[in-house]
Amino acid sequence: MSKRTMSNRIRVGRAMHSRIARVVLWGLAGFALAVSAVAKDVVVNTSVDVQTSVGALREVPAGNPLPGLHLDANVKGRVMDIYLAPTDFAVKYGVKLSKGEYVHIVGTQVKSGDADAVLARAITTGSIDKRTGIFHEDMTIYLRNDEGPLW
Repeated sequence: MSKRTMSNRIRVGRAMHSRIARVVLWGLAGFALAVSAVAKDVVVNTSVDVQTSVGALREVPAGNPLPGLHLDANVKGRVMDIYLAPTDFAVKYGVKLSKGEYVHIVGTQVKSGDADAVLARAITTGSIDKRTGIFHEDMTIYLRNDEGPLW
């Protein structure tokens, strides 16, 4: 192979790598902008792991943020909105809770605009032994995993 042919191949190779690198960088920049645009109102604060009693159950209708089954629970003197799942999912898998029932909730606290909510990852129903103060589990319902919601 002559020097000239080798030189042309190197030049073409560098130009091709340069174009590929530009396409990849533009793609990554676009992805970063899209993610920030979608999630601009939702801020993940902290993980939540609480044992509390159900204060109220309510269904948020479709068309509103986080439509589906919510429960209100008193945590550290503050009422928290805990989003469980869409109503169809809750009905399909027999998610049944009642006011006053004791639950253990694991999830993530998020802030959307001025509202705080907890996205429940798992909820365990059970009871507290009044003598020992120990929580005895009845059933755990898994709602989300690392990839997102299970519905």
